[in-house]
Amino acid sequence: MRTHRSLTLLFLLPLLVAGMRERGVVLELDRAQFSLTARDLDAGVEGPTLRVALGSPAHPTPTGEYSAYSVVRNPAWTPGAFARAFGAEPLPPSQRGPLGAGKIPFAAGGAIALHGGAHPLLLGKPVSLGCVRALDADFLALLDWLEARGALRGEGRGQGELRQAFRRPVRIVVR
Repeated sequence: MRTHRSLTLLFLLPLLVAGMRERGVVLELDRAQFSLTARDLDAGVEGPTLRVALGSPAHPTPTGEYSAYSVVRNPAWTPGAFARAFGAEPLPPSQRGPLGAGKIPFAAGGAIALHGGAHPLLLGKPVSLGCVRALDADFLALLDWLEARGALRGEGRGQGELRQAFRRPVRIVVR
């Protein structure tokens, strides 16, 4: 009888541990509504909802579920081929570049990101090369919420490009 219980526990242990894993934070992007909503799945707490601009029809924001691993504050900017064709030059770390106050890379090897730098008149429109743009104030409010939920490691203040890893699982779901 003891052997039977031991074997049962041995097989059930991985299922019990999996059930205890943290579900983390989800940033859900509704492309039809041009909105991004943050949720702490473990605490059942809803965070800020941001109005965003998305990828254009020629360069749509990809749908799917992505893991996010870090935040980059004061991001440097390296123009892609499209921007270089119009004479764009790389920019050093700053909040004044096209990526605004920061970015959270999530798709295409980090080439697609949620970032600041949006112009208010472009919110609710499909205008980017695939990225999700938010107002800097809204993006920073999201980062403050993530910090308050214990999702970010370390201090994200100062000069230059600053990287903060996520301490909790963070997923970006694009529908």
